[in-house]
Amino acid sequence: MRRLLPFALLAALLGPAAGTGRPGGLSDGTLSVKDGHGVITIQARGGVIGSFAKGSVTINDPIDGDGTGPVVSGDEWSRDRNDTTTTWGGNKVRFRMIGGTFKIVVRGRGINLSLVGKGTVTLNGAGTDDDGTYSVNGGDYSPIPDYFFSFPLSAANP
Repeated sequence: MRRLLPFALLAALLGPAAGTGRPGGLSDGTLSVKDGHGVITIQARGGVIGSFAKGSVTINDPIDGDGTGPVVSGDEWSRDRNDTTTTWGGNKVRFRMIGGTFKIVVRGRGINLSLVGKGTVTLNGAGTDDDGTYSVNGGDYSPIPDYFFSFPLSAANP
C-alpha cells in the first residue's frame, strides 16, 4: 500500500496539468455555420474545416509551421496576397486549417464550416431572406444577421 501512495499522488498532481497543457485547450469554443451567405471572418487559434458553393476564401497563416498550413481543393483560381496570405475562389471549394494561428475570410454562398478554437468571429449576412444559420458551443442554431456582428469565441461564451 505504501508503494502505491507516491504513484497515486503523482497521478493526482499531473492529471490536471496534462489536461490544461494539451493543444486545443479547455477554453476552446466551437462554431458551426450551415448554408451561410455573406462574409464570415475568423481570427483564431485552433482548427477549421469548411466549404462553399460559390465564392472565395482568403487565409492568412502568419506563423509558418505552427499547424498544417492551409489546405484548399476544388478552387478554380488562386492569388497570393503576400508571403503569408492567399485567396482561392470558385465553385464547390473545400478548405481546412488545422492547428496554429490564422485569419480566414470566407465570402460567398453555401458556406458550411466547423471551427474549434479560441479567437474572434465576425458574421455579416448578405441581406437575403435566408443567409444561413450558425451555432456557438453546441447551442441552438440562429439566423446569420445581415449586419456586422462580431463576438469572442471560447468555451465560456454561449
